[in-house]
Amino acid sequence: MPQLFHRTDRFRFLEPGGRLAVRRVCAAQMVLARVWSTGHDVTLEEPERLTVLFPWAGRITCAVQDDMITAMAGGILAFAPNRRQTVVARPQNGPYMADVLTLPLRFLEEVQRDEDLRTGPVRPRPDALGSVMSRIRLRAGRMLTTGLLEPETCDDIACDLTLALANTDHPVRLAGGRRVDLAIALMRDRFAEPISMAALARTLGCSSRSVQTAFREAGHATPQEVLAGIRLDAARVRLLSGEASVTTCALDSGINHLGRFAHAYRRRFGENPAQTLSARG
Repeated sequence: MPQLFHRTDRFRFLEPGGRLAVRRVCAAQMVLARVWSTGHDVTLEEPERLTVLFPWAGRITCAVQDDMITAMAGGILAFAPNRRQTVVARPQNGPYMADVLTLPLRFLEEVQRDEDLRTGPVRPRPDALGSVMSRIRLRAGRMLTTGLLEPETCDDIACDLTLALANTDHPVRLAGGRRVDLAIALMRDRFAEPISMAALARTLGCSSRSVQTAFREAGHATPQEVLAGIRLDAARVRLLSGEASVTTCALDSGINHLGRFAHAYRRRFGENPAQTLSARG
C-alpha cells in the first residue's frame, strides 16, 4: 500500500479476484485515507509517522513484534512508528472498510509544545481517552465523506490526538474545550464592546463555524446566548451597585429596546431590572 505508508514489503489478497481501493487526501502534515478491501495480508514499515486506524466494517489484526492486536468495526488501533504485519478480513455482506490517519510523530510533539499541553511523551497506550479518540474518528470520517478538509478541524484533531496519546497525570482539556474557555474569557473581558462572532473567531484563529461547534460539543448554549448571559450578569451587578441606570445597562447589553431588555432580564433573574435597581442598598 505505497499510497499510505513508507514501505510495503509484502502484499497479497486473501481470495482470488481480490480488490483494493484507497481514497487519500492530505491536509498540512496530516494524511487521511479511506480503504476498501475484499481482504488482504500486508507487511509494511512506517518509521516516522504515527498511524491511527478506524475500522468501519470487517476485522483488522496487526502483529507487531510479539504482540497481536485485533479490532472489529467501531474499534480503534493506534501505532507508533513501527514495522507490522496487518491482515484485514471483510464481513459477509461487503468489503472491509476503514479510515486511516497518519501524522509525523515529531509534528504531534511540536503541537504539544506550541499548545503548552504539559503532557508526557506522545505514544499509543491502552488507556488512551476513548471519548477523545471517538471524537477524532467522527471528525476524520466526516472530512473523508465530504471531501472538505478544514484546516481548523485538522488542527483540533492534532491537539486532541496529542492529548489522547500522551502520558499525563493531570486532567486534560480538548482543543475545543480550550477554545470555549478562551472565548468566554474574552467575552467577560469585553462584554461592553460590540463583539461579532466573526471577530471572536478571528481572535481565536478559527472559523465562526468552529466556535459554534466547540460550544455545542462542550454542552454550552450558543456563543451568542452565552455572551447575552454574561452581559445580563454584568448589568445586574451594576444595577445592584447603583452605578448605572436601566437604560445604560440595556444599551451596554446590546439591546436597544427597553422592553426586550426587561424581558430577558426577568427570564434570567425572576425580577425586572427596575426592581433590582430599587432594592440596592
